[in-house]
Amino acid sequence: MGLGDYSISLEKPLGMILEEREVGNCGVRVKEVNDGGSASTSDQIVAGDIIRSINGVDVTASDFDTVMDLLVSSTLPIIKLDMGDGLGTMDMPPNVVKMLKSSQDAFLVDAVVRKTVREIRKENGGRKRLGDLLKVEVIIGAGVTTKNDTNRVMVRFFAIFSTDGVSSYSCNVSATANVNDNKNKEEIILPIDDSNIKIVSLSCAKDEGLGQIYQLISEE
Repeated sequence: MGLGDYSISLEKPLGMILEEREVGNCGVRVKEVNDGGSASTSDQIVAGDIIRSINGVDVTASDFDTVMDLLVSSTLPIIKLDMGDGLGTMDMPPNVVKMLKSSQDAFLVDAVVRKTVREIRKENGGRKRLGDLLKVEVIIGAGVTTKNDTNRVMVRFFAIFSTDGVSSYSCNVSATANVNDNKNKEEIILPIDDSNIKIVSLSCAKDEGLGQIYQLISEE
């Protein structure tokens, strides 16, 4: 699996509203996660995730109807889904890379940005106030420190949001996370397990930092 990809097994009803991806991209993505379905109780799937395969069948190039037929017609008690966050490859400029000590730090930064996006995309996260996070435009700042077997990762990036599906705006997103994946290990194990990342601080400033600031998570 690639960066941002994960597998999950769910019982019916899934409780997901799906939609076709934007023009130029095949496949479907999650539009909303409804309360009461297995997707909601899993606490993994969020709006914006894409479905990569259903019970082993690749649907990355499938249309909406094909995906729905596979989901509805399945007689299996458990549906296995391979999912992705749909963010693609992160744009990390050379000046940001120079702030980091190693390629492992770059993977940590990438993982924390993706985790931050997932927090914002949650129904009880920033989505109600900020709208849909469509994409990460560029990572503009990053730093990694290590203390007591815990990596502390700080990231800043511009992200594009939309509240109506037509117009969009930019936010300056800042987040700090503790990553415990390397505890008692000399090297970080890749890919980094999302469950080992805890976002401890998260804020979004509209209009690239010049507008209203939303503090979504405050460090204790």
